[in-house]
Amino acid sequence: MPTPTPLPAAAPAAARPAAYEDLPLFALDTDGPTATTATVPTPTHEDLFALDGPELVALLDSLTTAQRDQLAGPWPARWLYPPQPGDPPRGVNLCAGCGGGCAGPRLILGVQADMVCVEWNKNAAATSTAAGCTVIQRDIKTLDPRHPTLRFTRRVTCTMPCIDWTRAGRGLGRRQENLDILLDAIDEAGAHLGNVWVDGSEMCDHDDPDDCEAHCYDHMIEPSGITITELWSLVDDMSADTAGLMLAPVIWILGLRSIGAPIETVVIEQSSALPEDVQEYIQTELWTAGCKSVHWQDLDAADFGSASNRNRAIMSAHWYRHPGPVAIPRIRTNAALALGWPPDTRVNTRGQRKTSGGNAFSLNRTIPAVTGKIRGWYCQETGRRFTIPEVCALVGLPADFPVTGSRTSQCQQLGDIFSPLVAAAVWGTLLGLPWLDMLRTYLAQIYPTVHARADPAAILFNPDRTHTTPAVTGADIARLFATGDYPRFRIQINQPATP
Repeated sequence: MPTPTPLPAAAPAAARPAAYEDLPLFALDTDGPTATTATVPTPTHEDLFALDGPELVALLDSLTTAQRDQLAGPWPARWLYPPQPGDPPRGVNLCAGCGGGCAGPRLILGVQADMVCVEWNKNAAATSTAAGCTVIQRDIKTLDPRHPTLRFTRRVTCTMPCIDWTRAGRGLGRRQENLDILLDAIDEAGAHLGNVWVDGSEMCDHDDPDDCEAHCYDHMIEPSGITITELWSLVDDMSADTAGLMLAPVIWILGLRSIGAPIETVVIEQSSALPEDVQEYIQTELWTAGCKSVHWQDLDAADFGSASNRNRAIMSAHWYRHPGPVAIPRIRTNAALALGWPPDTRVNTRGQRKTSGGNAFSLNRTIPAVTGKIRGWYCQETGRRFTIPEVCALVGLPADFPVTGSRTSQCQQLGDIFSPLVAAAVWGTLLGLPWLDMLRTYLAQIYPTVHARADPAAILFNPDRTHTTPAVTGADIARLFATGDYPRFRIQINQPATP
């Protein structure tokens, strides 16, 4: 990776971003820093970075609540403190949408995390807040990952908007001139954030971030001191605004690493049309930074039990282990059965318009991907439209998920969601959890008419236990063999003892 090319008016090199010295109460806010009204001295962000452990705690305890809130803003003041043993790991979820990426681990895996979501859309932020997330309604471009509240972050999720990579966005991001700008920006941002190897250095080989010491970060060059605004200016010339947001993973992951954040796991969710060049450049930055395992996969929510398709490019990375790629269980859900609609229902998506793709599809299958336009889809025979609880079910959420806003906004949020089913599989793989069993239990809860009774094709033979179930009939076994799934499964049925 090349040494960074100086940018116009770049900030002078410093151990910490110059903004922290210029603005002691720095919190990149669209309204600007707020002056403190406290009568006691307030430390600077640089003061906080200079302390750790009991000394940091003592300093923070000496401050007023207002001072701590102002120092932390817009992040939670509790994040100024070092985590205690037993505390859930801290994480950030960027461009979080309505919270599907958090709902999967929470609802399906029961994973506890101290996660803060960042989302600029008011209604999507309100939805994820109502669902139990801590949310900052803000444009991620106005936030700096080198904030002292973020120095203990372990998990990062990035789900940037994807419109510019798709046909709906005319593929603007894939135009060569835009792609060239983005790839150069990824390379340049990585170098400015110090992600360049020092000749003769050695990579950290610890298996746990708690074992890392200061020397584990010494194999990289010093960051240039560039400001967050200057980093984002690297993609200013792109004519595809949302495509430029793919710079966010590099800025945030490397920015967090530059302040010593013990990043363990990273998940990126993006359109399956994301060019391989972009995937490879991000992967290279993580490998260069010392990440041990990075995998990109195309994963379709329909293979994880969703009643609708949603094919996405997913990156899963673990800094200290090699969990491998996500296994694809290929669990299918019939949408008509899941919703309790007649199996012969045909759904009209385009009214009376004549299109090459047709105006209607059968509901008696896993249906095409849900988009914001589902607000206007209707039953061709009766004119009945989908309710919001039904749209939730189609994308793998509980029917009572608290989607907020107008019907148009609700449908758009659900159409843009990071599938909670896929999120559970990805995080379950990264964390080494038995996520498939948990996923099947969840599917039985939200789609009881489809998955409540054990499907013989879902009974995996495990040497440690024998699956015995009276629900498996001769007809089930015949169907199993007819589908061609039998080589992958072994079923044991109890037979009456011979007299």
